[in-house]
Amino acid sequence: MSKELTEKHSFLNDTMFQLKKVVLTGNRMFKNLVHPPRKCKKKGLLLDEPIIAFSESDLWNPFDNKDNWILTAGKIENLRISAKKLNGLEVNANEVFSFWKHIGNPNFGQGYVVGREIREGCIVPTIAGGLCQLSNALYDAALNANFDIVERHKHTKVIKGSLAEKDRDATVKWNYLDLRFKSTFDFRIETELTSDKLIVTFRSREKKIIADDHQIVLRQSNKLNDCYSCGNAACFKHPDRTSVKQEIATTTFILDEKWTEYDNYVSEIASKSDHFILPWKKSRFIRTDRYSWTSATPEKTKTTFVQGLYRALKLRFISKNKNNVFELSLQLDRKIARAAARLIPLDSTHVIISQNLLPFVYETNALGGRTFDVLMTRLPFEKLHERLDVAFEKHHESPTLNDFRAPREWIELENKALTSARKIITPHAEIAAIFENKSIKIDWHIPTTATVQMKGTKILFPASAVGRKGAYEMKRLAKELQFDFIVSGRSIEQENFWGDRTIEKFNGDFQEIGLLVYPTFVEHQPRQLLKALAYGIPVVTTTASGLDASEQIEIVEITNFDQLKDTVRKRLASQIQEPLSNE
Repeated sequence: MSKELTEKHSFLNDTMFQLKKVVLTGNRMFKNLVHPPRKCKKKGLLLDEPIIAFSESDLWNPFDNKDNWILTAGKIENLRISAKKLNGLEVNANEVFSFWKHIGNPNFGQGYVVGREIREGCIVPTIAGGLCQLSNALYDAALNANFDIVERHKHTKVIKGSLAEKDRDATVKWNYLDLRFKSTFDFRIETELTSDKLIVTFRSREKKIIADDHQIVLRQSNKLNDCYSCGNAACFKHPDRTSVKQEIATTTFILDEKWTEYDNYVSEIASKSDHFILPWKKSRFIRTDRYSWTSATPEKTKTTFVQGLYRALKLRFISKNKNNVFELSLQLDRKIARAAARLIPLDSTHVIISQNLLPFVYETNALGGRTFDVLMTRLPFEKLHERLDVAFEKHHESPTLNDFRAPREWIELENKALTSARKIITPHAEIAAIFENKSIKIDWHIPTTATVQMKGTKILFPASAVGRKGAYEMKRLAKELQFDFIVSGRSIEQENFWGDRTIEKFNGDFQEIGLLVYPTFVEHQPRQLLKALAYGIPVVTTTASGLDASEQIEIVEITNFDQLKDTVRKRLASQIQEPLSNE
């Protein structure tokens, strides 16, 4: 170290700095007591107003070396915490916004980690280091919006590529160096961390004042075909700076219930240094294989055991009294997801996550500054609701088609998260088609069975008697073609649902089945169909089942009953060789 730097950071000088900080902090505390800044609220009144100004800056520094990369990772973690505090704040006209009033003291109890701080012209590691990037962005956006700057302090050192190079920076230090500004009209602050950018935007009822050459392009996250199929922020048109990987960067898998398809996929791509987060691990006390992912060895696996156990008990013993089990499941998933978000290691720059946990981990901001892929286990909320609405239009008498509904804010969260996802992994053909530009379609797992000469003649409806599974279509089909069938599910929409049809309960013996008919509106995991395929049983189903058409599988349109009836009639004629009614 040079003599100049040694003198600059001597014990005496450092002591003087700390004393000066104490005096300045005390002075600011006194001023705040005399003229306290007001705290703004997240009222949601300006949520749909146009953007009047914005600022964006890079999260990752492509010039980092292996030693200071971890400080950048720490900075981004601090931004995840602080940006969430500001996102959605709405500031009244002529009211002064104070950075520290809303961030609070970052030195204690808020989860901040060691990041980079500029102190007396040098970059040093410190708790909550890196918050200046957020204050920089706020100041830059405030200038773009022509706001009145009440208080701003410049950095003592200019970092290459930062807003300080353009004299649009604002350093902050708890609590004596603050950033404060105000406007003559109400405005809303929104913050977002993408995989490689920090974005701050202001919304207001006032006219847009963004310069023509700085227009922001907004992704419409509520238009599935636009944002899901074309909103891939990881494609070649959106270069990702996190591709400049350091050797210490790892992947974290946040997983829930194991599917064989996804277990095989994860086993192929996981490395020895990767991390796993599960609801719980298999033990001598918990013997279920539901979460026994092959690659998740105990030494690199963390669990959200308390939340996972609570979900299991709640769904088993209390959900019977709930009208909407789906919404209850989402609430319990949210508890697991929020706990899992806190367990993501600092050095993880990529996350692979089960879909049911995705919107709630995204809500915590834990995916900011990271790329992520999604293991899709169902249709997106918005598509699922559309599908149920279609079914309800046909069957107003159904008491179950209003179930499986998510609150609006969760729909929007999932839409944004799916839009930001790098890849969508799924074996489901219909889901893969929604995300055509960024989906990875994997194969369904067809179970291995003993070679058996199938002689069955019975028809199987592989679900419960509920509207979303096509029970009304199956009931009408059996009446018009005059056949009886076997039902595998236990639930039923109403007493005597099947009327005068002779219905058998399925005992699991596929050897007596000659044809499987499944006119479903919603099916995310077609296990019974896959078993039937393993036994060589022909299947007639809809596009909602997620299977591709083949010699053994006939796919019909979801709402086309005539097509369904004609297909089943032909199959029965060839399989059972019995005359069928044309009624």
